[in-house]
Amino acid sequence: MDITLYISRFLYRIRYQLIFGTSIITALVIYFSQFLGKTYTVSTSIYTGITSQSGLSDESRPDWQSINNTFDNIVNLTKSKGSQEKVSLKLVAIDLIQGNPLEDNIYITAKNYKELLAITPKEIIKLVDKNSFEKTVANFNQYKEDDPRGFFYILFNGNNPFYSSDALSKISIVRMGNSDLINISYQSPDPGIALSTVKLTSEELRNSYSALRYKTVNDIVKYYEDELKRLRTQLTNLEDKLTQYNIENSVINYLEQTKAIAISFTDYENRYEETKRAYESATKILEELNQYMDIRTKLVSVNDDFIKTLEQISTINGKITEIEIFTSEDKQDADDDLKRYKEELKNAEQKIAVLTNQINSYKESKEGVAIDNLVNEWLQQTLIRAKAQADLKILDERKQEFKEQYQTYSPVGTQINRQEREIKLVEASYQEVLHALNMAKMKQKDLLLTSSNLNTITEPVFPLTSDKSKRMLLIIAAFLTSMIFIIGFNLVVELLDRTLRDAERTRRLTHLPILGAFTGNAQLRYRGFIKMCNRISASYLCNRLNQYLRKDKTLVINLLSIEPKEGKSFIAKYIKSQWEEQGLEVLYLVAGKDFPITASFITASEFNILYKTHKKPDILLLEYPAVQKESLPVVLLEKSDVTILVANARRVWKYSDDEYVNHLKGIIKDVPLYIYLNNASREAVEDFFGQLPPVSSMRSIANRMMYMGLTAKDSAIKK
Repeated sequence: MDITLYISRFLYRIRYQLIFGTSIITALVIYFSQFLGKTYTVSTSIYTGITSQSGLSDESRPDWQSINNTFDNIVNLTKSKGSQEKVSLKLVAIDLIQGNPLEDNIYITAKNYKELLAITPKEIIKLVDKNSFEKTVANFNQYKEDDPRGFFYILFNGNNPFYSSDALSKISIVRMGNSDLINISYQSPDPGIALSTVKLTSEELRNSYSALRYKTVNDIVKYYEDELKRLRTQLTNLEDKLTQYNIENSVINYLEQTKAIAISFTDYENRYEETKRAYESATKILEELNQYMDIRTKLVSVNDDFIKTLEQISTINGKITEIEIFTSEDKQDADDDLKRYKEELKNAEQKIAVLTNQINSYKESKEGVAIDNLVNEWLQQTLIRAKAQADLKILDERKQEFKEQYQTYSPVGTQINRQEREIKLVEASYQEVLHALNMAKMKQKDLLLTSSNLNTITEPVFPLTSDKSKRMLLIIAAFLTSMIFIIGFNLVVELLDRTLRDAERTRRLTHLPILGAFTGNAQLRYRGFIKMCNRISASYLCNRLNQYLRKDKTLVINLLSIEPKEGKSFIAKYIKSQWEEQGLEVLYLVAGKDFPITASFITASEFNILYKTHKKPDILLLEYPAVQKESLPVVLLEKSDVTILVANARRVWKYSDDEYVNHLKGIIKDVPLYIYLNNASREAVEDFFGQLPPVSSMRSIANRMMYMGLTAKDSAIKK
């Protein structure tokens, strides 16, 4: 079947439900929608600057995922329960401070203010400071902390139309496309509350934005600043500790000092070795000279002047050596003590020379060596030995000093290195933290440049007029919804219903060819045309069956039904009358009435036993009892020409009916088996032979529309 035609007929069939159902529902909506209250809308647009990249970052392409996440976080934070609760509390504070029970104002209407006062406890009223919004909010917050399940908890989690979570969840916070703008809008029956709600929500948006964009980086900067301060203090303490340690151990520059000590010790060792060599050499020479100078030496030794002078020379040489060891060469020329000691040494040596000349009385040694030379040599070596001996004494003392210096500087160096290493580690950490702090501040500055503060582009204003009524939208929605519901409901019924009803559904359920349909006697509206319609149906049925008529042969037609009272006799009466009008002889027999239903009937093999006293008819109509009630004559059914199964169009087709049909098919074998509908609707009957009387212009138009004759006309063809 054409689906378009099926849809049009489906809609035509439920036309009264569509018309009256949608009309009733739409009328009810029209009536009740007149009582809808007014609503006021307040909106504001805020510029965030998140998308526009104008900071210190080197990134040429923005991170859209991060940008979208930022917008989503801002919207979700602002619409969260915590933010809504803050807005609710502040909104109550504003309305209690600014409300007036006598007249409306830009904050709240007098009616809503009275309702707010009626539900607000006296202890809350006492917390309201008419001169300070901040103090009132602080008092409310304190009350909320003291009683978490008190008035504000009930108000926020209840069903209040202005201050509850359900009411505030209707605030719309959306990003405008891919721009930097966020639009906040809110609808409320009270224009003042709508304005205050939008203002408080935008304020909460700024707080959420600030917390989201700056809190993390601010915490990082603060952490690095505190860490830098701690490391600076630690570094200062370590440096002060090292300075104090250097003062306590007389260290100015440890490396230079130890280097100078090492150089001085090297010079000391060289001089010590040189002095030791001179001393040993002079001692050896004097031992040899003493073999020749025993007598002369005794004479000289008894000379007190000579001995004192020698001691004086030895003392002076020791002092000179001490000064030369502890004084650098560039400073020796300017040392007055050194000059004085050298002058005294020179005078003592001259005195020794004079004494030597006086006591030198021998001119030759016993080996023939000149006494003057021996004395001079002995004197010279004696002076060298005395000087070297004095130097060695001073050098031995100096060696002990070097030993003490090494013992002092060795642990000092270890401690200084340890402290300097610790200072370097702290200094390295200090530099790393300083670098991290600089990077964090750069990020902070970049955020400041890229997002700065939220700027309000469109300020929220007090609405002077209410929104356009949505009444028409509600009416249209009610009309469409009711129509869709009715169509949907009937479509479900259409798909699930197993009532025979019309030719298409009967063919689909029974899998039998359908021969036609009768309207029956049930339609009171067209009761004056029932017989005419039934005769038309009978004429159509007789014309369909005339193809089985044969000359000099009786056409045997079986009228069967699965259930009783399906209308077999009703149909047989009309078709018998129709054939008789055509001049055919029709014999109509009813089993159980015209002949008994006995074993002889059930086992009969010829039709003539049913009408022995009657001449041979043109058509034999045999009406059998209901299949589910009585047994059938198998042979007679098999020898018949046509079998018609009459069914009430308004009854359900059951699975048991399929079993009976299959049973009949097994009995009649090759005999044509048709199904015929009785008590069908006019539309179902018109499917076979067109429009039934009465014919009117309105019914003609409806008929054309049902069959999708959109451009059809009724004008007759001119001859």
